[in-house]
Amino acid sequence: MRALRLVRPFAGTLAAVLFALGPGVAGAQDVHLKDVAHVQGVTANQLVGYGLITGLAGTGDSTTFTNKTVQNMLQSFGLSTLIGDVKSKNVAAVVLTASLPPFAHSGDNIDITASSLGDATSLQGGTLVMSELRGANNLVYATAQGPISVGGFSSGGDGGSVTKNHTAAGRIPQGGIISRDMSTAIQQDSTGFSYVLTTPDYKTAAHAAGALNTRFGAGTARALDAETVRVNLPAHYTNDPVSFLADAGDLSLNSSQNAKVVINERTGTIVFGGDITLAPVAIAHGNLTLTITKDNVVVPPGPLTNAASATQSNTTIKATETGRKLIYLTGAPSLAQVVRVLNTIGVSPRDLISIVQALRESGSLQADLEIM
Repeated sequence: MRALRLVRPFAGTLAAVLFALGPGVAGAQDVHLKDVAHVQGVTANQLVGYGLITGLAGTGDSTTFTNKTVQNMLQSFGLSTLIGDVKSKNVAAVVLTASLPPFAHSGDNIDITASSLGDATSLQGGTLVMSELRGANNLVYATAQGPISVGGFSSGGDGGSVTKNHTAAGRIPQGGIISRDMSTAIQQDSTGFSYVLTTPDYKTAAHAAGALNTRFGAGTARALDAETVRVNLPAHYTNDPVSFLADAGDLSLNSSQNAKVVINERTGTIVFGGDITLAPVAIAHGNLTLTITKDNVVVPPGPLTNAASATQSNTTIKATETGRKLIYLTGAPSLAQVVRVLNTIGVSPRDLISIVQALRESGSLQADLEIM
């Protein structure tokens, strides 16, 4: 694993620059297969529902649709009412969300999240009335009911009020009961399955297929693209994909990742690998000038050898700001070294984001740039 280092350009700021330190090209490192790939089709499914939370201490909704929902609920219990008869601040309409695990079975419990849909000020102390949760195919996969845990409080009177944390949403731990079994890809196909890489990369896919073929025999795996590796179960694993996955998960392979710089302009955060190199470039930003040059020097052989002359590359990184000057010499230009230079003269993360974007546009930064 790579060590992560946090660089704070100046005291008193919440913005940060984060980069990984480690040798290698494009972040190559040895990893377990189960850490970089998952079985295609084996994933959680999202559920959503609508319900009522009752028992609130006057902090519920005043909306018409909530009163209409209460009226419908009472009618299902055999009590006929008019919409004008239903008016209570002790009830709140909520949207229910949950994640259905890939190997879920009927009778299993899952956590439920409830979020206020109306103008309720707090769900504290409320209880969810039994509600259905549906999948994207509109089928009911679970029911939910139980007391809600808000994780905060809201109280007050005529003189004022006090609130801690967000009280308009909460969780119902183990409040959902799954009503139907889930079927996955490895249960439907007894001949094989496909691995899907978390981060698509041609070299990693080839390494994964090679490691599987070395361990289980030629023809076991084949990389279909940068993200997918097709696995044909060996004869002694037929109808037993779980045992194969257990044995294959700990296989070690070399994972190669594309160089990437991630920028969050809202928070002033930059995340990048410490081995991202830069081509010679010079840019100016405000009162700051940044120059990266690379010189090739011919080094003659020693007097007692017949070896040919060698070429040595020397890189100079020069950062100049009005009133201050700093020159940083190194043997190989990298984005991490540039950040250290700029950090020394107090460049803010906001300015650094602009500089990194300019480096990418000029072609000096050979990495993918992702702006959040």
